[in-house]
Amino acid sequence: MQTKKFVVDAMLGKLARWLRILGYDTVYNNNFEDWKILKIAADENRIIITRDRGLCVRARKRKLECFYVIPGLKIEEILAKLSSKYSIDLNIVDPNFSRCSVCNGVLKKVNDNLWECTRCHKKYWKGSHWRTIESTLIRARAILKNNESQQQSISYDQ
Repeated sequence: MQTKKFVVDAMLGKLARWLRILGYDTVYNNNFEDWKILKIAADENRIIITRDRGLCVRARKRKLECFYVIPGLKIEEILAKLSSKYSIDLNIVDPNFSRCSVCNGVLKKVNDNLWECTRCHKKYWKGSHWRTIESTLIRARAILKNNESQQQSISYDQ
């Protein structure tokens, strides 16, 4: 399992699913109000990820880590930015170390190509959707690498 833990606001459900696929413990519920997100972050030492500037300001006033997602970014751009800031691993983890994209439960191997969530019992397998996951992560890694190259050239120019 990955060590970083997150709580994601209602506007970023797709991102919560991606973080879970990557093996990160990610709390998400589209009914959570801001006070609940702040409480979860404080009680469980989680990083808040939000598109709500006001929530981010309140989090920072409470000395809570908050990552503001700029509206309009594609999922691979968000993942690249998270990877840069928090060292998020953008490689597909072994499903034995992944989380349920629906409920955040831990996956358990059932047989060679089948995993089951220990919480909600949803089944997972490496089907055709796996190629889509891989291609999105390849794009995210390319964006990250490009951003890092640009940062290096900026520091050399100064």
